[in-house]
Amino acid sequence: MAHESETPLATSAPTNGEVASAETAPAATKRPRRDDLVAHATRNDAVSLERVEELLGQPLLELVFQAASVHREHHDPRHLQCSQLENIKTGGCPEDCGYCSQSAHHESKLNRANLEPVAEVVENARAAKERGADRFCMGAAWREVRDGEEFEQVLQMVREVKAMGL
Repeated sequence: MAHESETPLATSAPTNGEVASAETAPAATKRPRRDDLVAHATRNDAVSLERVEELLGQPLLELVFQAASVHREHHDPRHLQCSQLENIKTGGCPEDCGYCSQSAHHESKLNRANLEPVAEVVENARAAKERGADRFCMGAAWREVRDGEEFEQVLQMVREVKAMGL
């Protein structure tokens, strides 16, 4: 059941070739009010199964439009976030993911490499920022990180990269 302030969502499209608009469509096919969508998206309440089904019943491009509207309300649509990804430890992962070239279980052309030194990763992050990166993402071939020297090195990398504003 929709909240009182929400307009019911469309569950079917016009069948006679006409294009329905929010102004001309019957009440059951009108878009939910944008303010209601934003309010719902920014609350921390649990989402009901009925609301999920309601959303899944919408056409894909309607969902894309709604998501873009909410995104534009909170972010400058002219800004493109630029990220750089760096492998800080390559290959030798014990997971058996058939799609991943990092897995030790599959032959790939990757050259296995131990964890990169903190100073090298920090320098690469600095260079990425100078080239315009807004984020610096670090990936490592591990199933899980265990407490110890390598984990402490990764924590140091994260602290220093974060201190740069990335």
